[in-house]
Amino acid sequence: MEIVFTSLAYPELSLEDVVERVSRFGFDGLELRVADDGKHLKPEFPINRKALEILSSIKISDLAGYTRFHFSDESERKRNEKALETLIKMANSLNALGVRVYGGEFSEKSAIHRIAESLNRMNRIAEDYSVKILIETHDSLAKKDNIVKLLQELEEDIGFVYDPANVIYANNSHEEVFPLISERIFQVHVKDFVIKNNKRVFVEPGKGIIPLKKIVMDLKGFGYKYYISVEWEKMWYPELENGDFMLPKYLSYLRELLGH
Repeated sequence: MEIVFTSLAYPELSLEDVVERVSRFGFDGLELRVADDGKHLKPEFPINRKALEILSSIKISDLAGYTRFHFSDESERKRNEKALETLIKMANSLNALGVRVYGGEFSEKSAIHRIAESLNRMNRIAEDYSVKILIETHDSLAKKDNIVKLLQELEEDIGFVYDPANVIYANNSHEEVFPLISERIFQVHVKDFVIKNNKRVFVEPGKGIIPLKKIVMDLKGFGYKYYISVEWEKMWYPELENGDFMLPKYLSYLRELLGH
């Protein structure tokens, strides 16, 4: 297993400064956020030469994109499919394992069919570029029942970004969801939190309610050999501790659990 962190930890830094911290702290690579706001890379292909030069010194686990596929509006789904195609090409040029996608937030059952239909279609393109499509357990797809239904329609080589904190926050458990997708996980998001005033408050590893030791033990027992990504989301929670303070704590904690 290799330990990376998401560039979400550093909304205030340039791409170059984020990449510098990969080697400074001793991480194995970076989960690179790619979004229209340009922090830290825009979804444009070909990738600009300067960014390619900066990124050439490190390993990229995946591109954390923001495409969603639950829409009933066909034109909106097609727009997201086109955006995913761009991300797939970018991932290929960076030798990244995959591209993170979302299902989206939905309540109607037909949304799961639309998600599977789009991703199965896009999987043809991903295969051509030797890139994995990775669905995050996020939004409505953090819920066990929706995951079960999606798996019934999804092609077997489409993978997952497993975020147990999202699963637990959706009132399911690691023990319920991990066995369903264990063979399809290519990245695991790690973060810990407590609940205060009905809100998630993110904390140092081992100080919250997420059973990180159990999760890592199960990954080791299964023979998982891909990426664990520390997801310190200062981009969305600016009140969080600085990444320079927290990322080394998570790295040390995970290394101890992994016996590195």
